[in-house]
This record gives sequence, structure tokens and C-alpha cells, in this order.
Amino acid sequence: MNSVRNIRSHTEKRQNRDYSHNKLVLVPKFAGCRQEWGIYMIKNIVFDMGNVLTIYNARDYIFRYVDNEEDFCWIKNHVCTSVEWVQMDRGSITDDEAIAAICQRVPAHLHDTAARFIREFRMVQLPNPSMEKLVKELSERGYGLYLMSNIPHRFRVFSKYIKSIEYMNGIWISCEHGLIKPEASAYLNLFETFSLNPAECFFVDDTPVNVEAAKRLGMDGCVYYGNVAELRANLRKVIEVDPA
Repeated sequence: MNSVRNIRSHTEKRQNRDYSHNKLVLVPKFAGCRQEWGIYMIKNIVFDMGNVLTIYNARDYIFRYVDNEEDFCWIKNHVCTSVEWVQMDRGSITDDEAIAAICQRVPAHLHDTAARFIREFRMVQLPNPSMEKLVKELSERGYGLYLMSNIPHRFRVFSKYIKSIEYMNGIWISCEHGLIKPEASAYLNLFETFSLNPAECFFVDDTPVNVEAAKRLGMDGCVYYGNVAELRANLRKVIEVDPA
């Protein structure tokens, strides 16, 4: 755990901000080793993107490309939950390489569909106005806001259409680091990249295993279930934020 111990606390770059309104929380400094408890103020909120900053329903999205249940299952199982999908998120293969591998498994009539699905994935994002309002409020209150997402390189193309992104102080995407959540090394890389103290961060993700992994490394957080009012209630336990 030396790499965790060597992470610098959030430094002078942000110390000119007024954190007097923050709530103090009792958290372990580090996990996976001897617990050292201390009082910290949450200064940073780390957000996942898909189905958090944006609205994403996998079934609805896939049915933009197919018109029956059988084809839906082919795309869901052999594209969205494929090994190649994970490799694209990691940045270890290109879209073309993924398409070539996937098309060896799916029926011929879905080859063009699979290719279009991969190349166009999330190029159109449904806005999440209530989340945008929350992110804007957190920014105005002086919190550091960070994005941590498992996503391939096309993020740099479509991210400009996601309004909440403009409030981020730092963006960490898996394909640019060769690491993916919930790997411990991904979180450690996030902390090191932006000089974050995990005990001063709160993580919001829609996948429980990702939140659990963050907690193991000393970053508290909660699972987002699509309800911004519920998220605000969870945030109010550790920071000052409006109830709605």
C-alpha cells in the first residue's frame, strides 16, 4: 500500500477555496492495511458518466438499432458485454479490431448493425437536467469535480455535448490510462493524476462493485440509482448541498 501512502493530499492549488461550510466526516485513511481513523472534510466529488451524468437505458438504446428480441440479445451479449467491449474501454484495441472479432460470432445480418453500434455508441446522449443542476451547484459551492469513467476514445468526440462535463476540474477516462474500474490501480491512478486525497473525495457511480472498490481504498461514495433527490440526500450527509 505504499503507493496509497504516497498520494499527496489535495494541495495548495485548491486551498484558496473556502471549505468552511463542509461537514466533517470520520473515515479510514486507508483500506487494506491497518485502519487509521481521522476527521476529514469532503472537498471533491468524483462522478461516473454513463447513467449518472447522462441518462442511459441499455435496452432502449439497443432497440434504436434492432427491432426484435433475438437481435437485441445478440447485440447485448456479444457487443455490450463482450471481452472486446472491455478492451475498448481499456484502450487496448481499436474499434475496427473489436468489430472484426465480434463479427466472427454474430449472425451475418447483424454485421453492419454491430459495426454501426460500436462506432456510434453514445454519440447521442440524453441530457439529465436535474443532474446538471446539481453539478452546477456543487461547482458554484467550490467543490472539486472530477469524472472517472470506463469509456473508449470516442469520449473526446461526444463529451462536448454533455453539459455537466464543462464543470469538471479533471477528467479521467479508462482508455487513456489502460486501467478500468473496479481495478484498484485505476483509483490509485486517479488520485495520483489529480493529487487527490481519497479521504477528501466522495464517489458517485451506478455500479455497486465500483463504489465498493473505491471504499476499500479510502474514498467514500454511494451508488446512484437514477434518483437525483436520493443522491442529494446522500451528499447532504457529508457536504452542504440543497435538498432539491
